[in-house]
Amino acid sequence: MKKNKLKLKKWVFIVPIIIVILLIGFVLYANVHGLSTNLKIKINGKSTIKLEVGNEYKDKGVNATYKGKSIKNIRTKGSVDNKKIGTYKIKYIAKYKKVIKRAVRTVKVVDTTPPEINIGAESVNLFVGNDYTEIGFSANDNYDGDLTSKVTSTNNIDKNTIGTYEVNYEVSDSSGNKSTAKRIVNVINTLPSNGKVAVLNYHFFYDPNEEICGDGNCEDVNEFRRQLDYLRDNNFKTLTMEEFRNWMYGVIEIPEKSVLITVDDGAKGTGLHNGNKLIPILEEYKMHATLFLITGWWDIGNYQSPYLDIESHTNDMHTERYCEGVTRGAKMLCLNRDEVLNDLKKSIEITGSKTAFCFPFYAYDDNSISIVKEAGFELAFIGGGRKASRSDDKYRIPRYQIRQTTDINTFINYVS
Repeated sequence: MKKNKLKLKKWVFIVPIIIVILLIGFVLYANVHGLSTNLKIKINGKSTIKLEVGNEYKDKGVNATYKGKSIKNIRTKGSVDNKKIGTYKIKYIAKYKKVIKRAVRTVKVVDTTPPEINIGAESVNLFVGNDYTEIGFSANDNYDGDLTSKVTSTNNIDKNTIGTYEVNYEVSDSSGNKSTAKRIVNVINTLPSNGKVAVLNYHFFYDPNEEICGDGNCEDVNEFRRQLDYLRDNNFKTLTMEEFRNWMYGVIEIPEKSVLITVDDGAKGTGLHNGNKLIPILEEYKMHATLFLITGWWDIGNYQSPYLDIESHTNDMHTERYCEGVTRGAKMLCLNRDEVLNDLKKSIEITGSKTAFCFPFYAYDDNSISIVKEAGFELAFIGGGRKASRSDDKYRIPRYQIRQTTDINTFINYVS
């Protein structure tokens, strides 16, 4: 009985102590829980974002508050390498008294930019029967760098059948971004070995809606466009002077439908300073021509275009009726040899080319041809009104003169 009484007295002391401990614990819990509940942290912007590799990462941070009031005690951990594909974590830690709240932003650095393929010429001609030779390509990626070795190419070219074919290129980067490119290959006939090429000769260009040109050599730009339309619609190739030279010397073959466009002097409508009619049309049609420029009369800088070759028409010998008793009196025919040679050398210095020369007023003799050869020119052009062939004297190459009276049917007859 005494034992039971002693146990009862013991519990009388222990129970209150336990109750006090529980009350203290509850109060502490309630306090901490209240702090935790009232401390809030919110990510500014999206919690998961995608960043294109190479783009700058600007962290928007978080907003932390306690009972609506801003908290400044915020730490940020982690970083983003914007040059390396991967997933990055940015951790934010807000602390108020002894309570901590955390948030995490996920940044995925990705590559969605496809590589670039450069094939150079988008269209090339292949003479029937010849093998197609790849002219080159390259590929570069914003992340992987040089991918040229990864490019694959396929083609459907039948070298023995005239027609239009494709070479298709494809490359993918390490992120699976794919790019393609296409080159057109035209299988065409070559000009027969005894074939002939029409060399067309123009002088001045004008627009009758804007101006008057009283010279018989003036070419209406509307008629010029009609002529180029015919060449384009009938698949003619307009030759560069280098191509014509190489054909004349047997270095290359050219398409059966080829034509050489030449322009003499550098006067009205041919340059930036005197109407600028010729160059914009050539660039619009992507057709080539050669200007025989009187280099001492006009600045060569007025005639710059990838579609216009510039060759010599003397530096300052384009003067008619200068010499008595000489064909057309062309100045070049009666100056002494040194004077002519020095003039030609000056012209070569300005044009930077010895490929071709054009006699002023189509006037020449054996002596002037000899000087042209001595100056180093490889070709020289005259008049003549007929097509040029490989069998022609390379210093008496004939041309068709295009005048105001040259209608489209005459033009077609010249080039056909």
